[in-house]
Amino acid sequence: MSPARGAVLASGSVAPEQVQPCNFRTVGGIDQARLAPLLAACEGFARTFSQTVQGKLGLTCEITLQSSEQMPCPVFVEKAGSSYIVSLQLGPQGELALLQIDPVLLFPIVDRLLGGSGGPSELAREVTEIEDHIAQDFVRLICHDLEIAWRAFNVSASTGMRQMPGQLQKMFSAKDNALVFSFAANLQTAGGGFQLMLPIASLGAFLGANTISAPEVHRRGAMSNKLAEKALGWTFGLELALSGGKVNASDLLNLSVGKVLPLGVPVQTPAVLKIGGYESFAALPVRSGRHRGAQLLGRLPQPQETENLQ
Repeated sequence: MSPARGAVLASGSVAPEQVQPCNFRTVGGIDQARLAPLLAACEGFARTFSQTVQGKLGLTCEITLQSSEQMPCPVFVEKAGSSYIVSLQLGPQGELALLQIDPVLLFPIVDRLLGGSGGPSELAREVTEIEDHIAQDFVRLICHDLEIAWRAFNVSASTGMRQMPGQLQKMFSAKDNALVFSFAANLQTAGGGFQLMLPIASLGAFLGANTISAPEVHRRGAMSNKLAEKALGWTFGLELALSGGKVNASDLLNLSVGKVLPLGVPVQTPAVLKIGGYESFAALPVRSGRHRGAQLLGRLPQPQETENLQ
């Protein structure tokens, strides 16, 4: 069945001449035209870094850009598994990026940096602290050549810390998306690959002013004034809960109306006020006129704040 041409389904308040064609290939994503300069820069990085590996490490190497794709950040973390992942800091605002290196490439590189031949490795284990320290030299080489490739965007790159799988799972939500560049590295006697993950929230400098960076979102908020006004009328579910209590099964089986059930929680322990399912404040149950209420005692730290303190 062929699609109807020129058909418009809209509310009565929208005039036909106000309706614009929609390209569903770019809705919610990045169109090819905006992506092209960054893609070309990453291809240039691959050529330059091949020469860097040969000049700095003395290894004949060919590095190519294999693919670029958008995917949810948790999917990237899941695919990376327990391989070596290090965070990168982009630009003066410290935008986040991740670099993942396959073990079959990492261990020969580390061996070469330690004075070895850089031959193929069959190792399938965690990277030690010493190997991580040595691998940082390789990551710094990558950052240096990324800066050269990104001069047109005026974006710097510096190495951060190694990231463990447990940390990465807490770093992103299911709604966070990223642009992932996959590179293949063919050495004289070994091969492997590495991936560069750029969260969509960190792409402002690469894709223009229409993309808001992550620090900017936190600093000024992503809502327009009209949306912020509407948000003041939203409602959120509240729950005042007493956590940590434990009760024997026999006590539960013998429950009856009017019976007091000890919860095993000290009377000084405050309840927790949940807003939209999130534990937000320590609070006490009180009465406010004819209504029940919660007297707030203190704000509870949120998961993201706790991670920043570690």
